[in-house]
Amino acid sequence: MKKNVSVLSGEDHKLQLAFAPLSLILAYNFCLLTGRYMQYGDRMKYICFIILFILTGCSSSTFYAGGKGVENSIRKSVVKGYTNNEVFKLGASQVGYVEAEYCRINNRDSIVSQSYLIDILKVKTQKLGGNGLVFDSCLVHINATCISYTKCQGMAYLITYK
Repeated sequence: MKKNVSVLSGEDHKLQLAFAPLSLILAYNFCLLTGRYMQYGDRMKYICFIILFILTGCSSSTFYAGGKGVENSIRKSVVKGYTNNEVFKLGASQVGYVEAEYCRINNRDSIVSQSYLIDILKVKTQKLGGNGLVFDSCLVHINATCISYTKCQGMAYLITYK
């Protein structure tokens, strides 16, 4: 399922940035007027200003709840691993070849595990419409741009249970 995401064009973004200082000035003037008629005027001015400054600053922020990670977790949970003999006995049909790769450019980059790359293979299997994966191999070597290059591969299958 695809989500519709609205993106600000360059002009809309400039317009939004132009109104941010204006709203901040109006909010500050409101705080000054409100603070004059209260018993704790000076404190109230600063508290009101800080609250409105935070609200104005956060109004254009967008927060993501990690939807892609949740989606991938669900996708890989429906794919099971099989051997070549098992898929033959089950009469599974091939969906396609899947592979996952990772290039570690320098020593500060994280080291990925084989199970992480197999999880990526499972996600790709499900995206192809399969529910079974026959894991083939993972190769680790060095090339011109990577101090460690890992590539895992497998075959995606669709298994229909009768």
